[in-house]
Amino acid sequence: MLVFLIALLVVVIGLVVFAILGHFGTHLEDPTTTSPFESLPRGLVTAEDVEQVRFDQTLRGYRMGQVDEVLDRLRAELQARDDEIAMLRGEPARPVRD
Repeated sequence: MLVFLIALLVVVIGLVVFAILGHFGTHLEDPTTTSPFESLPRGLVTAEDVEQVRFDQTLRGYRMGQVDEVLDRLRAELQARDDEIAMLRGEPARPVRD
């Protein structure tokens, strides 16, 4: 019985310490990084440009906004290249899909 009371006391003290330090109900701070996020450059995108992209990491993966920005840019670039290839071949352009 004494061991149970000591364990309960340790748990209660731990909860009080966490509450005092403000760990309950707070949000995680933005992670810091030593290399700032650099999106794809303007103009033509090369394979080396895509290889150089590094996303900031968060608790559950990468920052979604940064990933979405790069994917949107790549989609637009690929669509433009496909349209140019079709035009050079004399083929009708494919409709843009969303």
